[in-house]
Amino acid sequence: MDEHDRTRTPVAGRVEADDRPAPLPRRITVGIIVNPKHSATLRAYADLVPQLQKAGAHYRSMTTSVERSGRWQAEQLIDWGADTVIILGGDGTIRAAAPVLAEAGTLTSLVPTGTANVLSRHIGLRSCRHAIDHCVRTVASIIRDVPTNLRGIPVNAAEFRRADGSRHRTEFISLAGIGGDARAIAHHHFATGLLGYTWGAARALFVVNFTASTGATVGAGDTSGTEGSASGQVWSVMASKVARPAGPIAVFPQARIDAEAFTVVTVGPIPDRLIARCRAWAGIATACLQGRPQAHPLMDYRCTTDMWVSVESPVPAQLDGDLIGDCLELRVSAGEKKLLVSAPTT
Repeated sequence: MDEHDRTRTPVAGRVEADDRPAPLPRRITVGIIVNPKHSATLRAYADLVPQLQKAGAHYRSMTTSVERSGRWQAEQLIDWGADTVIILGGDGTIRAAAPVLAEAGTLTSLVPTGTANVLSRHIGLRSCRHAIDHCVRTVASIIRDVPTNLRGIPVNAAEFRRADGSRHRTEFISLAGIGGDARAIAHHHFATGLLGYTWGAARALFVVNFTASTGATVGAGDTSGTEGSASGQVWSVMASKVARPAGPIAVFPQARIDAEAFTVVTVGPIPDRLIARCRAWAGIATACLQGRPQAHPLMDYRCTTDMWVSVESPVPAQLDGDLIGDCLELRVSAGEKKLLVSAPTT
């Protein structure tokens, strides 16, 4: 018998190492949602894609537009068969795509290229570069079937009635508000980036109070269905699941991005006279810097899974830092669907 024609007789009960097929690496498909509004997005995309190719991932990219801000793109990528989706954008892009991705149970990674990037900061992504490195590690972990660190981020519901009487329902992730905080956002376009938000916030400090009726489910997780309500002059009403919605100061020290309940704060009424108003804001700022904003008498905090606000005259409202217009009513409810986000372990 020629040497090349010889066959090896296997030993019963034993697998010969030379006969075992080499394991094939898992092939995964990566969907990428790209918001091209910021130049940082295009730079991040140019950095990310070659690393995904090197890792052996098959990818498909879709850009957002004013008309299609992320939801449609998420639907298309899920229909395409994406194993995981990477979002390059800010909180608005995440908010648009999140309901679809949460419903499908699709693992999502974030590359923060927006202005505030609130969600990304609160899951531990320190920078765009850090986020790209983490995305590549996540994809490599999926290929090797290695577990990744996941955070379940609730997708919350918001219902609002605009000044024209039309009613709307949508979802949001981290922050909702009506009044002074939304006025700050309304004026941010006078300057670019964070400077615009700073300018808007400075102007909003001097807007007048408004009359509002507010209510909330008594106690997080309370099953009695009772509500506590109040009516009077306020500067703003906000519901948050993040400690620091803007900047390094913990305005909501008890809030957590993956919590079931919101931390709600009613601010005001702020005094009308200029000197008294400045003193009030200085006192609030000091309390926040000391980590005790709840100690200030003009900051009324509570924890709830459901909050509503009704106003006499239209007042600006916002969701995740995006203005939704002048509203007469705003109601938010903690969500049960969760967006599975890949987060750093440290």
